[in-house]
Amino acid sequence: MPDVYRTISGALFRAPNLEHNNRDHIPWNAVQERADRNVILVNGTKDFTLEQVYDKLFQKSYEEWLAKERKKSRAKDDPPTYYEKIERDKKKHLSYEIIWQIGDMDDTGYDTDNLSAIWAEDVLLRFANHLMFEVPNVTIASKWCLEDPEWKPPFEAGIVITNFAFNGDESTPHLHMTFVPYSDNCSRGQKTQNALAQTFTRMGYKTTMEQARDASDELVWQDTPEGKKPQMVRTAYGAVEWIEEQKNWIAEDMEKNIGWKRLYKGKNERGDLLLSDYRRERAAEKALEAEREKERQENALQQIQTLSEKTIKKLDEEISAKNMTLKFNDALIESRKTDVAEWDEKAEYSKSEYLKADELLTDKKKEVEQAQGELSKVEEALDEATRKKEIAQDLYEELKAGADNSDLFDKVVDLSYENEQLRSKIQVLQDKLQKAYEFMKQFVINGRNMLDVFRERIGEVKEWVQRKVAGGSR
Repeated sequence: MPDVYRTISGALFRAPNLEHNNRDHIPWNAVQERADRNVILVNGTKDFTLEQVYDKLFQKSYEEWLAKERKKSRAKDDPPTYYEKIERDKKKHLSYEIIWQIGDMDDTGYDTDNLSAIWAEDVLLRFANHLMFEVPNVTIASKWCLEDPEWKPPFEAGIVITNFAFNGDESTPHLHMTFVPYSDNCSRGQKTQNALAQTFTRMGYKTTMEQARDASDELVWQDTPEGKKPQMVRTAYGAVEWIEEQKNWIAEDMEKNIGWKRLYKGKNERGDLLLSDYRRERAAEKALEAEREKERQENALQQIQTLSEKTIKKLDEEISAKNMTLKFNDALIESRKTDVAEWDEKAEYSKSEYLKADELLTDKKKEVEQAQGELSKVEEALDEATRKKEIAQDLYEELKAGADNSDLFDKVVDLSYENEQLRSKIQVLQDKLQKAYEFMKQFVINGRNMLDVFRERIGEVKEWVQRKVAGGSR
C-alpha cells in the first residue's frame, strides 16, 4: 500500500477575527449541517475580554513606567491603559493568531474525502490539548484566573492563549489559536511588555538578521535618505521556529495514529508553507471566494428580478381580477338600487292599500260592534222570553188538570212564537258577523290577517256572548 502524505500548516496572522472563529458571525462558506463539529476550547468573547487580559498582564507595570516617565516630563500623550497604548502602536498588535491545518480541501476536505477530514479532526484536537497543557511557556486565559488578584503566568516569558476554536463546518478542519505574547522583567522600558520577537527569543527561539546577498553572492545595498545601507533579511524567526516545532509534534502524532506522513511543500526546505506562501494562497482563496460571492449575488439578483417579474405579473392579474370584481359589484349595486326603488314603490302602494283596507276594516268593525250590540240585546230578550216560557210551561203543567186553561195556553203559544222570532234574529246577526269575518280574512298586515287581530280585541266580548247563548239553550 502506497504511503499517504499530507501537508501541515501553521500560519501566523495579526488581528484575528474572533467573531468568525467563534461563529458569532457565520461565514458564507460554512455548512450548517456540520455546525455541531465546531468546538470552542477557550472563549475570549463571552467568558472574558481582551482588555481584562491586558489589565492583568501589563497594567500595573505600565502604570509604574508611566509614573516614572511623567516625572521626567515625558509620556504626556500616552493613554491611561496599556491596552490603548498597544492599540495605537503601528508596529505592535493587541493579539496574534496561528491557524493550524492538516492537508487541504482537495485531499482532506469534508466534501472530497470526508473520512480523511474526520481523521485530521482527531489529530488537531489532540494537538490542541497538547498545546494547552503540555507545551512550556503556554498559559490559558480564563474567567477564573482573571478574577484572581494573585494570578500571574508561571513563566517569565510566554504566550497567553485568549481564544482557541476548532472549525469543522468549512471545507477543511482547522484550528484558530489567538494569543498575547508577554515578556516579564525586561531590562528596557516597562517591566512587562507585549513584544513578539523578544518573547520567543526568551523562550529559546531567536530571531536573527543578516545582510542580504544576490545571486552572485554579492552583498545587497539599498539607497536611503541617510545614504546607502545594507539590505537585511531575516535568517531565523523565533515565532516561526516555535511553530515548526509544534508542526513536528503534529507530524509524529499523525504518522503514529493514522499512518500519514508529512508532505513538504514550497521553497522552504523545512517544509510546508511559509507565512508569505500562506498569505498568497489565502489571497487566491479570498479572490476565489469573492468571485463566488459575486456570482452568488448575480444569481440572487437574477432570482430577485425573475421573482419580481412574476410578482408584478401576479399582481397585475390580481388587480385585473379585482377590477372585474369591482365592476360586477358596481353592477350588482345598481341592480340592488333598482330593486330598492321598486320595493319602495311597492311599499308605498302597500301602504296606500293598507290605509284603504284599514278604513274598510274600521267600517266593518263598527258594523260588527253594532251587530254585537244588537245581538246582546236580542240575547237578553231571548233569555227573558225563554225564562217566561219555562215559567209558563211549569204553570201549564200545574194547571193542566184544573179549570179552563185556554188563556194560559194562549200565553204559552205567544211566548213560544216570540222565542222563535228572537232566535231567527240571532241567526241573521250571526250570518252578518260571519260575512264580516270572511271579509277581514282577505287583509294581511305583517304576516297576520285582520280577523285574528280583531278577534284578539273582542275576545272577551265573544266569550261573554257564547256563555249567554249556551245558557239560553238549556
